[in-house]
Amino acid sequence: MYRVNQSTDHSDDVHHQATLLHAWDQEYAQLRAGEFTGSVSTLSTAGIKLFTERMNRAVLQTGALKAGRLAFGLPLRAAGRSRICGEEGSANSLLVFSGSSGFEFLSPDLFEFVGIEIDTACSADPVFLTMARTLEKVISSGRRSISIKPAKAAKLGRVLTVMLSEDGPGARLEDWPDQAAAFNRGLVGWLLDILQTADEEGEPVTPRHWEAISAIGKLVKDSACCPISVAELTVELGLSRRTLQNACQEVIGMSPVQYLRALRLSEARRMMQSARSVTEVATQFGFWHLGYFSRDYQMMFDELPSKTLQRWRTGGGVKDTRPRRLQRPFPS
Repeated sequence: MYRVNQSTDHSDDVHHQATLLHAWDQEYAQLRAGEFTGSVSTLSTAGIKLFTERMNRAVLQTGALKAGRLAFGLPLRAAGRSRICGEEGSANSLLVFSGSSGFEFLSPDLFEFVGIEIDTACSADPVFLTMARTLEKVISSGRRSISIKPAKAAKLGRVLTVMLSEDGPGARLEDWPDQAAAFNRGLVGWLLDILQTADEEGEPVTPRHWEAISAIGKLVKDSACCPISVAELTVELGLSRRTLQNACQEVIGMSPVQYLRALRLSEARRMMQSARSVTEVATQFGFWHLGYFSRDYQMMFDELPSKTLQRWRTGGGVKDTRPRRLQRPFPS
């Protein structure tokens, strides 16, 4: 069983701030005059650490990470420009800190950064390790500041911030720690889906599209870790992104992401018959953001998940879809 930890540490000294990311061998130098305040919030499972770092003063950071660790992230707020190893970073830049040469990073005043640290030595999950190695290749292109589309950058920052919030997935993982393995897979797979596209691969398309569609459905129903990303499907099924894209479009007229979401929502609805809570159902099928889960569920089934759960608890069973008699707005 995975152990899950969530915490926030505060600091009023720049040198103490440098020690709050425990696996990072780094030093900080404060560049702007004035009282220093900073904090680091973390969510850790076996293999992955999410963190948010906040500092009110410009800081020069130098350091390195041990081999086998990937570390990267996204600026959320800054009163000025940031630079990593001489390359400029922005709100639409993925900043890469891992690598054998170490890093030098200049962060401006009022800096807030959301980061991801992956330790491949802490996991024995072969699917997770395969995806982590692929992610390492993607972010180890030689650049330290990787531009991503503004919409994807905004979504990445928003989702990671929610994951680290007090009522986010960290709190739920403490209740269901057996889902941490699925959380790890889902996060890395989701990152790969953002950074990769089907067009980047040149593998030949298999003609057995229906078999691929069937296999995806079986994975969602029978797998202990429900897949939530195309990247995870490629590893589990041994197929390329292009093959999955063509299979889903040809057979059912959907993208792999849309098909996978529809299957997960369908299984979530089935689980409502015996579930203890909406949170339990959402977590089981990899919907870590309850707000997004409720939105997607209502869009698919025309009712909130809480309403479905209530009907099954009160013995209502199947939703009543009979036409309703129109009511007069006022008594006659």
